[in-house]
Amino acid sequence: MYCRALFLFMLCVFRILPGFSQERKDSLGHLPIEYARFVKNPNQLYGFYERGSKGKKGDLSIEVFKSVGKGQSDVVDFKINRLKIPSIDSIEFYIDAKQIASSKINAVKRRIFLPASNKDYDVQAKYEGRIVSTLHVSVLPVVTQHLRIVPLRKMKMNRDSIENELNYQFRAANIRFDVTIEPVFENDALENPGLFENPGSDRLKYTDQMRHVRDTYIKSYKEKTKNSLLFFVIPKFVNPGLEGYMVKNKALGFVVQADSRQLSHTIATEYLDGFANIEAFEKDRRTLLGWGIDNEEWIRINKNPKVYSIIDDYEEVVTNNGLIAYYFFEQGKDGTIVLKNKSFLASVVRPMKKNTYSYHLQIDNILYKTLFRIQSKPFNTLHLLSVVASISGFIYGFRKLRAFLKKRMKKPRLVSFFSRLIQWLGILFLSFVMIKVVDLGYSWFEVTDGIIKSYSGYKEKKVLDLLFDNTHPNKLEEKKIGSELIIKRGRHYFLYERKKVLYFKMNVSKTNVPLKLRLIANSDSLNTAVLDESIPAESHYIVVKVYSAKGKWLRDQVYNHLGVDLTSKLKLADPPKRILIFVSGYRPTSLGSTFEENFEDIRSNGLEFPNSLNRLFTEDRYNYWHPWKEIDDNFKERINPTEYYYADGHHSVSTSNHRSLLNFSTNSSIYPKRCKNHQFHTCYTTSTVGSKIFGSKRAKTIGLLATRPNKKGFAMRLNNGKIAGRNLYQMLNELPNSSGNDTLYLVVHSMGFAYAQGMIEQLRGRINFGGYYILAPENATAGTVNLTEWKQVWQYGSNLNAPNQDAPCLQDGVAPQACVKGLSEEQRIYFPQSLYKHKGYFDSHFVGYYDWVLKIQAGKKGYIRQR
Repeated sequence: MYCRALFLFMLCVFRILPGFSQERKDSLGHLPIEYARFVKNPNQLYGFYERGSKGKKGDLSIEVFKSVGKGQSDVVDFKINRLKIPSIDSIEFYIDAKQIASSKINAVKRRIFLPASNKDYDVQAKYEGRIVSTLHVSVLPVVTQHLRIVPLRKMKMNRDSIENELNYQFRAANIRFDVTIEPVFENDALENPGLFENPGSDRLKYTDQMRHVRDTYIKSYKEKTKNSLLFFVIPKFVNPGLEGYMVKNKALGFVVQADSRQLSHTIATEYLDGFANIEAFEKDRRTLLGWGIDNEEWIRINKNPKVYSIIDDYEEVVTNNGLIAYYFFEQGKDGTIVLKNKSFLASVVRPMKKNTYSYHLQIDNILYKTLFRIQSKPFNTLHLLSVVASISGFIYGFRKLRAFLKKRMKKPRLVSFFSRLIQWLGILFLSFVMIKVVDLGYSWFEVTDGIIKSYSGYKEKKVLDLLFDNTHPNKLEEKKIGSELIIKRGRHYFLYERKKVLYFKMNVSKTNVPLKLRLIANSDSLNTAVLDESIPAESHYIVVKVYSAKGKWLRDQVYNHLGVDLTSKLKLADPPKRILIFVSGYRPTSLGSTFEENFEDIRSNGLEFPNSLNRLFTEDRYNYWHPWKEIDDNFKERINPTEYYYADGHHSVSTSNHRSLLNFSTNSSIYPKRCKNHQFHTCYTTSTVGSKIFGSKRAKTIGLLATRPNKKGFAMRLNNGKIAGRNLYQMLNELPNSSGNDTLYLVVHSMGFAYAQGMIEQLRGRINFGGYYILAPENATAGTVNLTEWKQVWQYGSNLNAPNQDAPCLQDGVAPQACVKGLSEEQRIYFPQSLYKHKGYFDSHFVGYYDWVLKIQAGKKGYIRQR
């Protein structure tokens, strides 16, 4: 009676508490057994979790979950309330109707030895043929996680202790850590202060200090950063309460030095919060001895896509493409270039390419001096004066107007109200216009040739870092390809905008050692003795005219911007190549084990990455394709390209048919999940968001899909794709190559369709078109494909508004599908019916679920021909 009374008392407590939620403890052992249920065995090898929830009638129900390793066994206990069940011996246990053995522990408890299995299963406890409790067992494969710890100072660390502690903390997810402790990392280029700057709380970026440590380490040990977590042990952060930091979904962390036990705890916290992207700092989550990882989280951790990227998504990454090539060198008083390491390439640094010249203002007018900033936008005296003039002019003018109208109108109060409304609207509009007009004046102070005073006195590395992060506020691209020279003279730096091809004169000794180096000219043509005649330059080149010490011409050497010597290659035959471009779509700010998890930050916090930088990469820079069963490698294997590149088609949700983050968040939150029974759909109508007065209403689910074309947003992505097309053309036409005999293949997804359309417009007539493979295009009807240009075109996605249309719950809600203009049903291939669990609002759009495209048999519709 006492146990029953206590249980009823606990139920009353939970009923009284508003919004009861279970603390993140793996067991609810503090609650008495109301009837009978599975309970935690203290000697278990894997995970156990009990979830309590309040039912509609206020009663407490408890679900029980267990994790075990794939092909491994484990133990769990079962306990009864003897007031309800007289004997523990009357309980039988079943898996798929097959009884399994158990052993008696005492009068109220039995022990069940869970059998080894390769798939999930349920264990049912039955009393007199009735199910009294169910244990949901998740079977997880062992995942080996390599972890490399690099101390920046001498300290004591016990590898075995750290490894064992981490394995214990993540045993529920069946993660096995392989820990390596590296020697203390010391490097002359490494500034190792006692304090590390505090990073942002949003976990989106590494600090410049962290990036410098990482980059210095990579230069010496690049191979050690592959397929492994990398943790630097640092002295401490400025904030004494900060013990570690790791950007979300990245494999690079920084932890404060401590004893091995505390260090393993900090690493585990960063692993959970950063690499696995699971909130580790919740107040109710226990840590250290028995972390409160629930059943959903241990599956998510186990299935984490394991993206070992150590560069955050906001960083500029050096690429070999861009419309403007940057050069950096130092000049002496006589105008000659300071020679370093007796090498031309070491003396003329080529840090990067971008699509614009760098942006610097040299303001010498007091009216344009910045007074303050609002969200990084500068405001000056002229801004304030123009706004004050607008306000004063409107107030004075409308005061006179109201006085005039009051004498002639019958309803002066109404006239006064509307005149004041028009007055303030006019003030806002005119102030906005005047601010924009004043902004135009900044172009008078932009440095295109001359000193950059703000850089004076800086070290060379600091200047290069600032150039790397410099972005033009008003341009996405320059109209012409060119070069930017940053020249150091004494303690000052000078900027010069020049043409594509730079010409240098270099005097060398008899042993070919450089003696003197000078920049002598620049042009848009490649003029060298290596070629029979001058030719227009389609890319950036460096021509070094080599002379003897006495001034006799010896030879010409031609380099590209990367420093590759092209001299002996300029007259080689141009082989035809197959060029494969992957064009990605929207990049969510998190990387979960499911596509829906990826969008959680967008829906919850409104977080988005900036729009594409419109450059191409030789690897999957943003981990858009490769983490998902290496789908990009599978396309490469089928298409067999000579060269391949990755283009970034990412743009804000505002450019999509959803038109805003708010619309997308609202729509995705009310849209029905995939129906459990594929033969009986209940998703044809949906309860929409309503008001307190009128409430919600039912609407046709299909009508919730964002199908109205956003032509303006599509055009923006298309135009930016043209910039990437210019960069690609430049790369493909670097001598001795020419794109005229090359063939282009495109694999595009989502927003990448509009972006690819822009690339195509830029490349049309300059390269042969081969295959165009369009996966789940966003706003498909806004783009047109000319079938006669291509050898093969297929569009893949969900079936909307076509024969045998998919049920509403199976539709692609991120980018509702429609036929691309120029294509017909002959070129459309729909998600196979057999992949029911890979369909839904998010799933039907997820690029990782499009591996079925490459499983289409030869001769069938949608087959991508082997090249």
